[in-house]
Amino acid sequence: MTTDTERHFEDKFFESNAGDGTTVFDQYMTGLPLIMSFSACFITLFLIALDQTIVVTIFETVGIKFNAYDKIGWISSGYMLTMAVFAQTWGRFSIIFGRKYALSASIILFEAGSLLCALAPNMNTLIGGRVLAGIGGAGIETLVFVVGGEMFPINKRPLAYALLGCSFSISSVIGPIIGGALTENVSWRWCFYINLPFGGIAFIALTYWFNPPIPSFTLKEKLEQIDFMGTFLLTSGLVIFLLGLTFGGQEFPWKSVAVILCLILGGLILVIFCIWNFKYSKHQIIPYEIVKTKKVMFPVMNLFFCYYGFMGLIVYSSAFFQIVHGASPLSMGVQFFPFIIPTVIVSISVGILMKTTRYIKPYAIIGGIFGVVGYGTMSLLSENSKSPQKIGYLILPGASFGLLLQTAVMSCQLEAPKKEGSMILVTALFNFSRSLGGAVGSDLSQVIFNSSVKQKLLNKIKENPTIFESLETSSLMEMLNNPSLIESLPKDVKKIVIKCIMDSIRNLFYTSTGVLGLAFLTTVCYSNRRIPLQENMGTKEEMEANEELKT
Repeated sequence: MTTDTERHFEDKFFESNAGDGTTVFDQYMTGLPLIMSFSACFITLFLIALDQTIVVTIFETVGIKFNAYDKIGWISSGYMLTMAVFAQTWGRFSIIFGRKYALSASIILFEAGSLLCALAPNMNTLIGGRVLAGIGGAGIETLVFVVGGEMFPINKRPLAYALLGCSFSISSVIGPIIGGALTENVSWRWCFYINLPFGGIAFIALTYWFNPPIPSFTLKEKLEQIDFMGTFLLTSGLVIFLLGLTFGGQEFPWKSVAVILCLILGGLILVIFCIWNFKYSKHQIIPYEIVKTKKVMFPVMNLFFCYYGFMGLIVYSSAFFQIVHGASPLSMGVQFFPFIIPTVIVSISVGILMKTTRYIKPYAIIGGIFGVVGYGTMSLLSENSKSPQKIGYLILPGASFGLLLQTAVMSCQLEAPKKEGSMILVTALFNFSRSLGGAVGSDLSQVIFNSSVKQKLLNKIKENPTIFESLETSSLMEMLNNPSLIESLPKDVKKIVIKCIMDSIRNLFYTSTGVLGLAFLTTVCYSNRRIPLQENMGTKEEMEANEELKT
């Protein structure tokens, strides 16, 4: 080989192969199979994101139905925790068993969990269904971005990811609208039944039209590639640690033995996982080549911070509209449109801009700035805010979310190591980070909110003992799980309680502003690399020749 040939290959952009005996070029799709397979991915991603927020409107109804208000938090936590815990594992499974079978299995688990929730005769069964749906949802969330990326060359990927991002963000925000409409007019069970027909259609479409190359492994080779010890350590460590965050300040005090033990034991197991994964594992769940690549890890961290703020915004903006301003679930969902519309417009626009200008970093930095300013202005909301404020303050957070999601995904993949399987595992890692950020954001936001409300109410009771003499602090705190009871309070007490709730929501917006500040700092550290031109994309023949040259 000549020096000119070596220089020619250095100027080319090569994506890593899947690591399952197939090449990246074998995965590209066109025509009707592409349209149907991508549509199925869009639908399934829509459903699992919808499931994150549709349950917000059923808490009160289900708590009354099953007489289990003390457990309603697990309807959300059971789903979010398992989404975070299993995201990375599904990435490795997709390499071993193939994307089609892994994605199909995750859809089946999600549908089974949804059916169990819809038929649940008691709260424990409902929570069990949510856990099962979360395991499947983790696979769907991870593999849809893997499959959606593999369908297209990287220079055509921005618009595809923009559409998937729209699916995720729209469904997350309209979840309370659909949930409120179904709960008020049909039954809360239909919040779960709704997944069955649409998920079934997506499953059939993938079965018929999505036929990627099958990994060239024997059954023995597949089993040998599963890191059972690493999977056990990562899963158990995350479950125990996240349970500590979930219990802390809610079911148990932070100083309790249960919470401290969960946090210490979970953290210790995660440390052991890192030692095992990076030093001893032959098939690393999180490859060291990825972790040491800073230009990959900064977008991964960005997604954690972004989704921490996003989940806090969704859940407690709902509380702002429903509790503070008395909106119905349906009306509350409509008032989220100022967030949805900028998200959709910006997601698609930045996808087109990234494809045409080939830049990523500038749009990420703009998204970070929008996030800090947008979440900061949310703290200006109050119990006296008018419609223009409620509309205007949601625009920048929506635009920020659309920018940060698209740019982080593309920046991760552009800088993925060239080792086989790296592209899939990088994609799995950013989905793991995103799910973990959402889970931690939901848990810590609830802790901050509850502790803040309790402290503010105690202060008000001390200042105005005569007004609250007929009420106990515990009964006031129970009203946070059943906001409709606030309406039954005496007018002067109700005004004070709503003021305490509003001040506590504002504290969450302050926290989210700080978290988005961290997200902004990570964007400054993004790679300056641009998306390659079509003529700079290496062909299959050039990739094979380049591999021969290296050997």
